[in-house]
Amino acid sequence: MRKYLNTQKGLFILVLIANFLFAINTNAQEKCEEISNKKAKKLYQEAVDAFKTKQYPVSNKLLKDAIEIEPEYADAYFLLGLNCIKRKDPNFTAAEKHFLKVVEICPEYDPYVYYYLGDIYFNAEKYDLAAENLAKFIKDPDKVKSDMEYSRAEKMQSYAKFYDGITKAKVPFEPKVVKGISSLEDEYLAIISPDNEVAFFTRKMKIPVSKNSRPGEDEKFKEKFMFSIRGKNGEFDKGSALSVPFNEGDNEGGPTLTIDNKYLYFTANRWEDVMVGKKKSSYYNGDIWYSVFENDSWSPLLNMGPKVNNPNTWESQPTISSDGKTLYFVSDRPGGYGGYDIYKTTKDANGEWGMAKNLGPEINTPGNEKSPFIHTDSQTLYFCSADYRDEEKDTTYLGHMGLGGYDIFFSKMQTNGKWSKPKNLGYPINTQADELSFFVSTDGKLGYFSSNKLNDVGVGGWDLFSFELYPDARPERVLLLTGEIKDQKTNEPVRAKVELKNALTKQITEIPIDSVTGKYAIAVLFKNDYIMTVQKDGYAYDSKYFAKNDTAVEKPAKVNFEVKPIEIGAAYKLNDIKFATNSAELNDDSKTVIKEFMKFLTENPKISVSINGHTDDVGNDESNMKLSDDRAKSVYDFLIASGIKAPRLKYHGYGETQPIETNKTEAGRAMNRRTEFVITGK
Repeated sequence: MRKYLNTQKGLFILVLIANFLFAINTNAQEKCEEISNKKAKKLYQEAVDAFKTKQYPVSNKLLKDAIEIEPEYADAYFLLGLNCIKRKDPNFTAAEKHFLKVVEICPEYDPYVYYYLGDIYFNAEKYDLAAENLAKFIKDPDKVKSDMEYSRAEKMQSYAKFYDGITKAKVPFEPKVVKGISSLEDEYLAIISPDNEVAFFTRKMKIPVSKNSRPGEDEKFKEKFMFSIRGKNGEFDKGSALSVPFNEGDNEGGPTLTIDNKYLYFTANRWEDVMVGKKKSSYYNGDIWYSVFENDSWSPLLNMGPKVNNPNTWESQPTISSDGKTLYFVSDRPGGYGGYDIYKTTKDANGEWGMAKNLGPEINTPGNEKSPFIHTDSQTLYFCSADYRDEEKDTTYLGHMGLGGYDIFFSKMQTNGKWSKPKNLGYPINTQADELSFFVSTDGKLGYFSSNKLNDVGVGGWDLFSFELYPDARPERVLLLTGEIKDQKTNEPVRAKVELKNALTKQITEIPIDSVTGKYAIAVLFKNDYIMTVQKDGYAYDSKYFAKNDTAVEKPAKVNFEVKPIEIGAAYKLNDIKFATNSAELNDDSKTVIKEFMKFLTENPKISVSINGHTDDVGNDESNMKLSDDRAKSVYDFLIASGIKAPRLKYHGYGETQPIETNKTEAGRAMNRRTEFVITGK
């Protein structure tokens, strides 16, 4: 499977055959029963001479004649096996049979018989047998004629063990074409925004043949940097070419997008001015550029600058962390570990990108590493690795161990700040072909990739596919929240103080709000419950609780807040105060919400409120009235126990008398079951 082994195998066999005569004369006869028949020996020697002059059919006949006289002639069977390998149309099945006969006659025969069996089994993809036989070949290094032979056999054995394990431990893989984006043309280098709403990709399109074209002139193609919007039916549209400032250079694509959909980083070949000493110079090369989405349009393109891009090297395939402060990319600059390496640059407090740093030997190898994708969890890195062949030096530099071509790997950031040993994503996701441009959905459940090998499920050419990613290869669970904060009355953006609090650790993360649009976006590891609070002077308290066991928030959640000015007599819902059926007992989630509401009351000491309880119309009026009153009192009692003075508080139950939605649907009844606070004084 591995290109390294395929290109080196022929040379390996020649080296071993050159040592053949010496090997059998020194090792075989010491452990095996010696043949006494002189005629058989003479026939065998003539077969050896014919073998040396490449007269393989002649050698074959002589050996069979010798075996007819001496049926247990191990040397003859061994040379028969070599004849089968060396002839113009190699017969590996026959060679295997002859080598196995050697082992049957004399298990302690020259160890090279086990190499040939291992090599045959390796190429037949019988990796368990290959590993078993190669282990016998390398178990006694003193019997191997050169260090080079031993090293190559050792590597082949390690690959055989790897292939045996990975092909037997198949991972689930049922790819489905991504409709809309995939077409009869080629689509690749795709990414879907963290909020799962928009996709960016490259489409290779035919250029219409002009009237002046000569008959038989080759068709021409042009790459277009595209975007596609997900519709209400969950499918993407067919896509449109990005307008200016995009699609004005060459090789544009391979994008990455910040979680607020505001910063788009990508690769392009464009002219860029640089200062060489005191002189201004220009270069045309693959660089990383970015654009900012403001006022409903993309800004002119900006080059990432000399700390990231280099005039003499290739930089591409960027991927951005969820906080927007770390950008990973690929470069072939000098000083790395191999051909192409993965680097990162970090943004400082002033918004300046720092000098690019190599990710180190945990990720990079003497081979090639490409197509990095940092998941929204900012802890799981997916990338591709392959061997690198330097034809000038006639040397192959190995990447991470894979099935051939570029394989997909993943690594996790550890608590010590280092990347874990990369793991192969597995077979049949990885194959002997190249697997590139892999990324994972924000919820971690879907893997995406481009391929032209899945014609039975694709549309045509290179298409975008998705598949359910098996649990062990998934990133950490993420809570991604996006939305906007607006004034309920004016519908204008409000720049409020928005915090996300870990319900277990109490750690608070302040969420930046765009001062112009009122939009926000944040991603955190979803290992505990969280409560999001919105506060602004003169406005009522509002919050939203996110429970880690709530499957409804596994996907990116869009949470908009319409904050309301504080007004006497106005009612405001206390979100996420929930009770069991016919119960007034507060659960822990509800207590967390009330504690945050208590902070609002503490910070606004002049405000007094009435806690009001409401039910749906299930049950009789009297029971509902009492239940709503008991529930309101539970909140009231908890606030007083937490330190709020009783004169500032009242409570009242209204039963089913003040519905805000229909009671004819479950969704409406759920809305009517609520706890509110009414401003009674300020």
